[in-house]
Amino acid sequence: MELSFLHAYFGILLFGLPALWLLWKKRGDNKHKLIRAAVLACVIVALTQPVLINSSNQAHHVIVVDQSDSLSADAQQNAQSLFNELAAKVSADDELTLVQLGGQKHSFEAEDHILISDASNTSSLSQALAHAIQTIPLGVNSSVTLITDGLATDQNWSKIIAQYQDRGIPVHTYDLGRDYSDLYIADIKAQAVRVGEKASVSVEVAGNAKSVAVNLFSHDSLLVKSPAFAVNGQTRIELNFEAENAGFHPLRAELEVISGEESDASNNQLSTVLAVQDGIKILYLGDRQIGAEQHLGRLLGAGFEIESVNATELTADFDFAQYDVVLQDDLPSNQISKAVQEKLVAAVQNQGVGLLHSGGESAFAGGGYFDTPIADALPVQLKQKDDKNDPSVGLAIIIDTSGSMAGSRIELAKQMARIAVRRLQPHDRIGIVEFYGAKHWAIPMQPASNKIEIDRAIGRMKAIGGTVLFPAIQEAYYGLKNINTRFKHIIMITDAGIEDDDYEGMLRRIAKDNINVSTILVGQGGHNLIMSDMANWGKGRFYSVGNEFNLVEMILKQPSTKKLPAYKRGAFSMTAQGGSGWWGDVKKDNLPQLAGYVQVGRKAAAEVLLEESVGKYPLLSSWQYGLGRVTALMTEPVGHGTQHFVNWEQYGQWLGRIIRKTASNQHDFHLTVKRKHDQLSIAAQRLSHDLELTPSVRILDWDGSSNSQPIQFDEKAPGLFVANLDFPMGQDALAEVKGNRNWQRSALRSYSDIAKENQVSPSKLLNFEKLSELTNGQFLNNIETNDWQLKTKQGDMAFIVTKLWPYLLLLALLLYIADLVYRRWPKSTRR
Repeated sequence: MELSFLHAYFGILLFGLPALWLLWKKRGDNKHKLIRAAVLACVIVALTQPVLINSSNQAHHVIVVDQSDSLSADAQQNAQSLFNELAAKVSADDELTLVQLGGQKHSFEAEDHILISDASNTSSLSQALAHAIQTIPLGVNSSVTLITDGLATDQNWSKIIAQYQDRGIPVHTYDLGRDYSDLYIADIKAQAVRVGEKASVSVEVAGNAKSVAVNLFSHDSLLVKSPAFAVNGQTRIELNFEAENAGFHPLRAELEVISGEESDASNNQLSTVLAVQDGIKILYLGDRQIGAEQHLGRLLGAGFEIESVNATELTADFDFAQYDVVLQDDLPSNQISKAVQEKLVAAVQNQGVGLLHSGGESAFAGGGYFDTPIADALPVQLKQKDDKNDPSVGLAIIIDTSGSMAGSRIELAKQMARIAVRRLQPHDRIGIVEFYGAKHWAIPMQPASNKIEIDRAIGRMKAIGGTVLFPAIQEAYYGLKNINTRFKHIIMITDAGIEDDDYEGMLRRIAKDNINVSTILVGQGGHNLIMSDMANWGKGRFYSVGNEFNLVEMILKQPSTKKLPAYKRGAFSMTAQGGSGWWGDVKKDNLPQLAGYVQVGRKAAAEVLLEESVGKYPLLSSWQYGLGRVTALMTEPVGHGTQHFVNWEQYGQWLGRIIRKTASNQHDFHLTVKRKHDQLSIAAQRLSHDLELTPSVRILDWDGSSNSQPIQFDEKAPGLFVANLDFPMGQDALAEVKGNRNWQRSALRSYSDIAKENQVSPSKLLNFEKLSELTNGQFLNNIETNDWQLKTKQGDMAFIVTKLWPYLLLLALLLYIADLVYRRWPKSTRR
């Protein structure tokens, strides 16, 4: 118990009572003065409004009873019985409020009865819990009990549950169970797509049946029918079709029961709205392939808007950002200025425009793009490699080791042999024949890679014996005939002291077989004429080396450097790379052969999507470049290189995917539309780098006219524009937003946030135990009925307040009346 004064400052007036007593001092009747003083004291104390506070155990209980159409008659009756049992456990001193969800108002025994009913055939558990907490005064002992099947028609839980947690009110729950015997469509979702793309519609079917199918309609036209499938509880299927036209399209999913029982056909269909964005805008640059623009249009289909511009007419102020992708088809660099190239690259990097660079020699090789702004942005290397042509040589050296070569001559012969060997490469062939009255292979014909052993063999030669040259020439000739090299040479090193024989006939026959014969005369005083003739007959060269100061370098071959062929023609197999995002349903095996392509190099950060099977050269490569994407196709999309693609049925589909993946997905704004009952929330997040750009949003009717006043946005954060407006729950919300580019669309079907009672998705089932756990309540299904107790939260304001000041005023009035009576009373009888 506690005594409190609401206006205690009036108590100061009590200090004035002694002064009044002094004023009344001349009056001799003390009883009269005491009565008057008591009257004033009661009035002053009453002005302080004293109250007496006592703690109270009285509680306020709220029971939410589900009587909606999602319950069977037996379940509704069970819910009523459970309420009666719980109501009987409520103390007579406590307050009880019934919140009935759906159905007709029954004669429940409750002091307060609230019926929540909706003409749209929906009952909201979150709304029922909101009503329940509103009936409970702040700070009192309280509890809420929820008796339902848990099929929530909306998901607006978070704020309501947070209120229960903040106030500490326990929520007890009882699960009535559900009947899944009825088949129905529980949910339908359609993601926005671009025109020409494959639209995907997700449909959830609940119930139990052996065989059902789902038909998807737009107006009265059948778009697609699913294969037959079984349903056990809930099943979600995907229905795909091509979105042929931009705009908003109504969709209706209808359930067809093939094998199974159906008790209620009213919930076998559900509608939604598909938002289809405008097609991809392509800027086509290139006129070398005659008719390519029209051919591409037929190949790609309705999802692409192709606009062709003469590249030579482009200026540095051209706005590439108005297009989703720029397609350069075999366009030479001299047709697009450096300033325009820089503007295009900047649009890719900073504004998200896509770039598809394709073609043959004009696009990658002889087109002149090397070391240009576009070349830096491409995912491939354009620099051509030089091919050093070093043809192979077969060399047979014949060294005279007869006695006449003794002294300096044999040493000069060895020196000239070493010089010849030194010019050879590992892929060349070498053999050395010495003659000294007989022929002998000092070094059999072999690769010229082991030059150390060859040098040692040369060093071991000595001048001994006679001079017999002819058999040695024959041996060298036969040795060279058996090897496969580009060039073949015989070098004879001698002092010309040789026997007579038919050298001319032999050497001319050797030359006829494309083997050149050169001669080297070593030492002084030799027979120059015969050596010169022999070189002439063998179509070789004659060298004279008189001493070590006259050594010469022999030219056996002339390596050359040439450019690799830029554009390869022929029949080339292709190998697919990359994931399903690039290929989708396109089959990667058995790709057609390519008739021509340009060989380019790889860049480390690029993703190769298609390569030539043998040389592993990239044919299709892509990478992210700033905000945009750049893709390189090393052949003509509709030219010579792809001439064999005419019989590839999926070529148009595949090329369309490449362009879509390359094209900009960067809209000026990202539009989000949400509905909560009859409130529509529209958020437009700016994606553009134009910080001054504001959204233009409109809500359309199905006839395309705007059905609302201009929408006023509040910029809640930099670039985030939000608007809230009243909007009928039963009307489809068709919203469009625009910045500098095309309109972007977003749609919500009517009642998108609320399900019908007989079409609630099992996935939206209320988690009874979790709700009770979060609020410190009880899950009553786990407790015996006899042990049920509606436990309450002890309120911090659970007390009884008794106002004392009215009684003080009454006492003051009674004393005032007593004073009147006392004054009127005869003085003779007062004593």
